[in-house]
Amino acid sequence: MTPTLKRLSTGITNLDRVLGGGLLYGGAYIVQGPPGAGKTVLANQIASHHAREGGKVVYLTLLSEGHDRMMAHLSSMAFFNPEDVAGKLTYISGYPVLEQEGLAGLARLVRQEAARHKAELLILDGLFVIEETADSQHAFRRVVHELQSAAHLAQHTLLLLTNARRDPGSPEYTMVDGWIELADVRDQGRAVRELEVHKFRGGATIRGRHRFRISDTGIEVYPRLEAVAGHQPSPAPQSALVSSGIPKLDAMLRGGVAAASTSLLVGPSGTGKTMAGLQFAGASTAAAPGLFLGFYESPARLVHKARGIGMDVPALEAAGALHLHWRSPSEMLVDEVADWLLCELRRTGSRRLVIDGIAGFQQNLIWNERSGRFLTALGNELRALGVTALYTSAMTGEGQSPSPTSQGVAELSPLVDNLFTMRLIERNETLHKVFAIIKVPDREFDSRLTTYTIGPGGLALAG
Repeated sequence: MTPTLKRLSTGITNLDRVLGGGLLYGGAYIVQGPPGAGKTVLANQIASHHAREGGKVVYLTLLSEGHDRMMAHLSSMAFFNPEDVAGKLTYISGYPVLEQEGLAGLARLVRQEAARHKAELLILDGLFVIEETADSQHAFRRVVHELQSAAHLAQHTLLLLTNARRDPGSPEYTMVDGWIELADVRDQGRAVRELEVHKFRGGATIRGRHRFRISDTGIEVYPRLEAVAGHQPSPAPQSALVSSGIPKLDAMLRGGVAAASTSLLVGPSGTGKTMAGLQFAGASTAAAPGLFLGFYESPARLVHKARGIGMDVPALEAAGALHLHWRSPSEMLVDEVADWLLCELRRTGSRRLVIDGIAGFQQNLIWNERSGRFLTALGNELRALGVTALYTSAMTGEGQSPSPTSQGVAELSPLVDNLFTMRLIERNETLHKVFAIIKVPDREFDSRLTTYTIGPGGLALAG
């Protein structure tokens, strides 16, 4: 039986998840990133957590910034309270020893302080300073090897923080047990923070880049949805049907949409997509709750719209039948929202979901090629939860062409079970609203174009 390696938790739940359970005792890790990437915040957050858990930490810095100044910056972070870590987290400046005694003196200081304080976690902030001080690359690598060997023998965890960006094949990366990179990614003026584990001995990690943010609570990591969700096989299609909330549409669908299916409703502005979403959500009950997530309509506007069609959203919320949420699409982290959404669906036991404006996700993916993978993972996870979902998407132009072009519909269509369109057709100098069912798998449906109106009862299809 393979022995289980002892882990040191970072105190950041999703970072531990990415690392496969946390850092390893006796492991040495390079944490690399440009200035401002969050290395010092990350290291102090890990250190503070370990100290609060009763462990001992030595934080040795080679930077010009004084400890008082660093702690003043950290004081705004919820994770950092000097009283909580007193006697457990020790800050030491190694720069004077490095200046006076060189690399050998610094290596000796690291070993001595780790032993003196009985530290399980040792952080050396400023590995690039050692490289700049070393007479040669050989001397620099020798110090890295000594620090790594000492960590292994003493079974303490060692974090080496550096600004230096070197080739992945650089020898120091092969010597250590892990390499974690923090980076800023920029696209069209926007910057997002990302974390990637390039190397990790002794455990499986979630590979690839994962977004993170720095807030007053510290660092929060959000693994890519497609890397952590939607991997289980989709359950067998259910025979049960779920009402769309629009009686005539249910009749055209021969009873409703399949339970645990995903539907996409596309149409230009003003055709009533949000109204249709409200009617779908309004069919929720306390026994089978629903969740409405909007990106572009505020909850107040949604409540007002719903009231106009006789739907009492506050009463549904009070009964636990409906949960109304809004998220600003302005520079949101899609993996954070997706993680929250799945947790909220589980917490509330929701069986219906409306995502009003799926472009809120699409436009924040940074890399458009993620769209298919992201939405596939989301759809698979929704099916596994038994959630019947309706996405809405805005159509470009006026939607008058026979096959309207819409935002990402060509990419979205294969990812959903059912596809509906809402169009505007000019007839006798009047614009008429027309509804069509484009796709419903494995069963018959009414494919005729059907006009509809929007009135006090919501969408009313003709016939």
